[in-house]
Amino acid sequence: MEYAWWLCLPGVAVIIYWHYTKTFSYWKKKGVHYIEPTILFGNIKDRMLFRKSFHEFQLELYKKFHGYRYAGFFEGRRPSLMIRDPELIRYVLIRDFEHFTDRPTLRLRHSPYIENMLINLKGQRWKNVRAVLTPTFTTGKLRAMENLVLLCGEQLHDYLYKTTDGNNTTEFEMKDLFGRFTMDVIASCAFGVECDSLKQPDAEFVKIASQFNDIPLLHRIGLFAVILLIPQLAKFLPLSFFNTKTMDFLADVISRAKKVRENSTSHRRNDFLQLVLDASHKEPGASVLDDDTIIAQAVLFLLAGFETSSTLLTFASYELALNQDVQDAARKEVNEVLERNDGSCPYEALQDMPYLENVLFETLRKYPPVARVDRTCTTNYTLPGTDVTLDVGYAVAIPVMGLHYDPQYFPEPDLFNPDRFLPEEKLKRSPYVYMPFGAGPRNCIGTRFALMSTKIAMVHLLKGFVVKPSPKTEVPFQYSKFSMLLKAKNGIWLNVERINSAE
Repeated sequence: MEYAWWLCLPGVAVIIYWHYTKTFSYWKKKGVHYIEPTILFGNIKDRMLFRKSFHEFQLELYKKFHGYRYAGFFEGRRPSLMIRDPELIRYVLIRDFEHFTDRPTLRLRHSPYIENMLINLKGQRWKNVRAVLTPTFTTGKLRAMENLVLLCGEQLHDYLYKTTDGNNTTEFEMKDLFGRFTMDVIASCAFGVECDSLKQPDAEFVKIASQFNDIPLLHRIGLFAVILLIPQLAKFLPLSFFNTKTMDFLADVISRAKKVRENSTSHRRNDFLQLVLDASHKEPGASVLDDDTIIAQAVLFLLAGFETSSTLLTFASYELALNQDVQDAARKEVNEVLERNDGSCPYEALQDMPYLENVLFETLRKYPPVARVDRTCTTNYTLPGTDVTLDVGYAVAIPVMGLHYDPQYFPEPDLFNPDRFLPEEKLKRSPYVYMPFGAGPRNCIGTRFALMSTKIAMVHLLKGFVVKPSPKTEVPFQYSKFSMLLKAKNGIWLNVERINSAE
């Protein structure tokens, strides 16, 4: 009997090998160019072993498929198709959207708040919730929330003014600085909480909410291993990409705020939570925006908004410090607009700052919040102009990072040049080679809010301060290899110097 087990091992090994390689002929059978995968890892070994950051890896993969409109690759044993051609991207994201209505989601044992986030909803459920939420980001609703954001901008200015003087500079880690500004914005606009984290970094909301992405490294490794190797078990294991303590805390904050506002009209605020509550009351049934769905959208507001806005501000300030001529031009425009508006910065004034907007757009090109956009094929689809049929359930990847660094669309892509976004320059390229917030019906619903809040922060920075490299500034900086999100390994350190005329 003892020897019988040993005799079984070769058979078990063969079965395991077959299981993890049986999909590797998928793209060959369809006549699609692909890179030969390796067992267990597919084509993502360097990423799985944390040899490269997610953004660097996606850029490298894009370059490997140079000359191809589309190509196949494998994430573990799962086949995915990279779409590199702008016209095919238009078909997938917009014209033939009914074939790609869903985003790929991981089958983890999620809380109801994560399951009901807009980004995780599918099919008709997603359409219904999106239709209800879209009006909360109209120009009129953004104007209603503007005063809350302006207050956070003034707090940022006051904090910088008190920690700098006219003769000396103060060194800041910019992700931390702008992370606290962004936390204030989202706490106020999505949760109805005034926390002023710049002055009170140890406030309960700030401390717990800012830990949403704090997951031990071993937990991350285990998460990736389960998803790639034994995804069937994922929904049975207590795995999550988010800190569960933070999720529960945020859900409780929203629940309490929701009850207070529903029981008293005196607690109304012009914020996202109020807009969602108002929208839910207009719905004839409770199936679209029930309690779990309302809480989920507020939590999503934090998760998506915090990273997007704080990262954009961090790398915008980094590029301004390295390109003083760009910083001077942006400051000149800001001061001229403020002067025309008696020092104030209403919503209309923000729209009158095209150069500052182009600075932000160029920052998003070089440092896109997401390295790629993914869609799931929901009904069988034949790529236009080819005989390649995509099967239901398989993923297509739009390589945002690769497109943003393709010299065919953006000459000298490593150069920071806001003039790429002048109207005449934009006309020279397809709109589907620049997608920092995605494109089509499933694009980022909060794009306009993110741009409004980041513009306000930049206005308050530029009108009173100069950012310069510090002894800790790394050029180039190193990407963090242990994060799915865009982060600098050692932070982005800059000097902030007060302009003498600042008040």
